[in-house]
Amino acid sequence: MIELTTVFDSIFSELKPVTEKLGFKADIPTNTEKGATPVFTRDASYFLAFSGEKGKIRILFNDNKIRLLTGEKDAASEDDSDYTLIASYLMILDEYDNRDLKSVINELVENINESFTPKQIAKRQQNVKAQATVSRAAVKNGSLFYDPATLAVRLATLYPELKDLYRMHLEKYDEFLCEDFFINNVNPRVYETLKENNPQKLKKLFSIINEIYADGTNEVQDVIIVTMLASYDLDGGMHQTVLDNLSDLVVEDFIKVYNILKSSKSARLRLENPPKYKPKKQKKKKSMMSALAGQ
Repeated sequence: MIELTTVFDSIFSELKPVTEKLGFKADIPTNTEKGATPVFTRDASYFLAFSGEKGKIRILFNDNKIRLLTGEKDAASEDDSDYTLIASYLMILDEYDNRDLKSVINELVENINESFTPKQIAKRQQNVKAQATVSRAAVKNGSLFYDPATLAVRLATLYPELKDLYRMHLEKYDEFLCEDFFINNVNPRVYETLKENNPQKLKKLFSIINEIYADGTNEVQDVIIVTMLASYDLDGGMHQTVLDNLSDLVVEDFIKVYNILKSSKSARLRLENPPKYKPKKQKKKKSMMSALAGQ
């Protein structure tokens, strides 16, 4: 058995010379006592944070795992959505001991050094540019609206495996094809969440959906209603779960489109057979909700 305080004390002590050599400084939470390990807390998660010109590092502990996350130097999200998962290690406090912790620390050191070689920095910056998303600050000041790529990245905070799938999707197509990505990657995971009916996970899922719908483009609203929620064959209980968790702003559109897809075979065929991929052809898209309604 090992204490969580021991885990973070040891990690911080061992990583400090490594991160300093790479040009990082530890971020210090407010009211941290002098000399204490600077651990941030968030719900049931705990993390160390380091910042520098090369980017940012988080060492996150939750769900019996230690995760290494990296981000660009302007990464600012509280929910880790601006960060990329580099590695994950089991750390079961009731079962592990100092030898297990030492092994994890050695791997953290190796992965951190590897992540911030000039080659890896250049590769990550190129990838981040391709994955540019809309921040809450930009939405709040009215300069931008949420888009489908932002929805995908935000959902990856709930389904971490989507991060790598998103990266591979961009590498394959050199652009973000939202319908393809959501149908093949996001929808099965959201459906399982609805089926599982875990209140905590549902709250997180619909918090993201309701926020992005309220301040999103027409395209991302279409993705939420048509491509995602109304596309599922929902039994009575799952349908009610969706209704109970959607905000008043979203629920009316959901009911309307869901009924159209249930009653119209041609509308469902259009949804299930989207146009074939045509690379880099840009044109203004008609709203899917309007198209399904015949408007």
